Amino acid sequence: MFDSWTGMDWFILVIDIVAIAIVATFLKRKIQHKLAEVEARQAFHRQQRQEKRTTDD
Repeated sequence: MFDSWTGMDWFILVIDIVAIAIVATFLKRKIQHKLAEVEARQAFHRQQRQEKRTTDD
């Protein structure tokens, strides 16, 4: 199968692999950023509940 590939086919394969790596890196970074936002929001709400609980007592 691979012995019939031309130089252009190999070049396209390399470009595709590089593109997939770039997209995967971008998505990983975006997901990590979103998770950090969610954790910060949860910490803020947790702090708000604790402050409300101490003022109610």
